[in-house]
Amino acid sequence: MIKKLFHREQELHQFNNLLTNVLDSLSSILITVDNEMRVQLWNREAIFFFQKNREQVSRHVLNECISPFYIETDKIKSAIDKKQIQTINNYPYEKDNKCLLFDVVISPLSFGSAKGAIIRIDDVTTKTLVEETMVQAEKIMSMGVLAAGMAHEISNPLSGMMLNANVINNRLTNTQMPANTCVAEEIGISMYAIKSFMEKRGIMGMLKTINALGSRMAENVNNMLSFARKSEGDSSFHTFEEIFEKTLELAATDFDSKKHYDFKKIKIKKVYEDIPPVPCEKAKIQQVLLNILLNGAQAMQEAKIKNPQFIIRTGFEKNRKTVCMEIEDNGPGMNEETRKQIFEPFFTTKPLGIGTGLGLSVSYFIITKNHGGEISVASSPGKGATFYIRLPSEAMN
Repeated sequence: MIKKLFHREQELHQFNNLLTNVLDSLSSILITVDNEMRVQLWNREAIFFFQKNREQVSRHVLNECISPFYIETDKIKSAIDKKQIQTINNYPYEKDNKCLLFDVVISPLSFGSAKGAIIRIDDVTTKTLVEETMVQAEKIMSMGVLAAGMAHEISNPLSGMMLNANVINNRLTNTQMPANTCVAEEIGISMYAIKSFMEKRGIMGMLKTINALGSRMAENVNNMLSFARKSEGDSSFHTFEEIFEKTLELAATDFDSKKHYDFKKIKIKKVYEDIPPVPCEKAKIQQVLLNILLNGAQAMQEAKIKNPQFIIRTGFEKNRKTVCMEIEDNGPGMNEETRKQIFEPFFTTKPLGIGTGLGLSVSYFIITKNHGGEISVASSPGKGATFYIRLPSEAMN
């Protein structure tokens, strides 16, 4: 009898060891509690994450053990009493100055006459980010096709308007054109008088404005068209350091006397690594960098940042054969809703008539579609923004 009891005790001990090893091998945080919310089981992942061993938490109240992480007691009781699984999706939790997202699944658990719950906690931060990125990319692609269609519809009438504005300007001011002088003589007036009247009434200035606005609109149309067409430009090898230096020279010419804004007053900190040249269209990559830099500069100026600064970094990821660029500012940052939409066509935080919402959308397409790379942004209110650009270090097939 004693021998059987000994063997049974050994079997139970082996089973407990096996169960503990199985639970400890899981990548999820796994905790069981009794009906009084006291911890019964605490796997290895819970030990690592909450930095408390099993002895420290055994028979202690759950939320005291996992604080500042918190699980509603009502959720656990509901799972136990109703015998129904309860879930909490995308629970935000800050750890090591990073905002992480977790899914919590609470399942009812019975052991003998006692009741309790098993709680599984999974880090879904990366999964959620990937899903967001995929949804955003799909939305941008759809909007890109729509934008290109709109651009084609706008392009022809716009060209006609600008052509007619130039013709009107020529017929009202060209005193040497025989057709002009002939008609003017027929009605008893000189071309010089017509030209003088037009200038004094400011009509010539209005025509110039029409052409200037038309040119600006034509540029926006070209940006819209770039959504749906693959670049036909030739790629050649360039270093990111070379591209950045040229872009900074271009950005330094940006100045607004009315707003007392001058890019040259912004401190630029450069952290360049020795990285291989990358195949790209230099002008297009400059367009992307310039857009990010000017947007950041304007945001810092509007937020009245005392010591505005950009930190520019370059690096190389050997395992992915990817060259990386980072542009970090110390501006006002952006909330999560803005961050999610920042690359969408026509989305802008600028006042009506100031921004078209196309700059970063075009940048997204240049990097992802034309160069097979990646572009993303990390930001939170009051903590600036960092744009990440990655391009393959080898030419795409």
